Amino acid sequence: MNLSSKELKRQARETLNNRYGLPMLAFLLTQVIVMAISLPFDFMLPTNPNTSQLLIYTLATFIISLLSIVLSCGLIKIHLHMARKEETKLGDLFYFFSHRPDRFLLAGLLMIGIVFLLMLPAFALTIFSIFSHSDILLMVMAVVWIITIVILIPVSFSFSLIYYILIEKPEDSLIEIFKESRQLMKGNKWRLFYVNLSFMGMNILSLLSFGLGLLWVGPYMNQTLVEFYRNVIGEI
Repeated sequence: MNLSSKELKRQARETLNNRYGLPMLAFLLTQVIVMAISLPFDFMLPTNPNTSQLLIYTLATFIISLLSIVLSCGLIKIHLHMARKEETKLGDLFYFFSHRPDRFLLAGLLMIGIVFLLMLPAFALTIFSIFSHSDILLMVMAVVWIITIVILIPVSFSFSLIYYILIEKPEDSLIEIFKESRQLMKGNKWRLFYVNLSFMGMNILSLLSFGLGLLWVGPYMNQTLVEFYRNVIGEI
């Protein structure tokens, strides 16, 4: 039975009740690590960077985003253990750095590739429009970007479970993982969209609190998404 967003959140709160310390610390550590690695490159980038500086910064950002995927999967592992009342520890955050990290990196690269291919026509038209100085092309470009975004949303939701499945089925091929995610998300994409949308208000309030609220909202949202995954696979 498909649980509502309200029921998934209730399940997440029950799981986190009196156990908020570990997921909160893991969430904070994830943010600090990514920020600590990113800050030097942010500071080194001048106001008007040349081509080489921009390329270095882009490459560094790309590599950091891939590393953050492995960290995020460790975070998912912690929340999965908590949901199943299994023993977990802070060290699980780094578990996948020593357990086939290549699979998570390749999955991330494949996902980036899919998004890039879908956005390529809009990017190409944007560049062409800038140099042509044509108002008609600019309007066409805007329409193409809208269509691209409309296509990207369901596609990204179709593959939103790939990291959960990778954690659960380490021996399956990436093609099988992507196919299974797409199959599981049939009829569930808008449900997941609504779950994410239901946290919008909390995220806005967290930003108004200078990000401190994220220490509570982040684990809550991560746990709710894990409960969504468990519901989709028929575990709850």
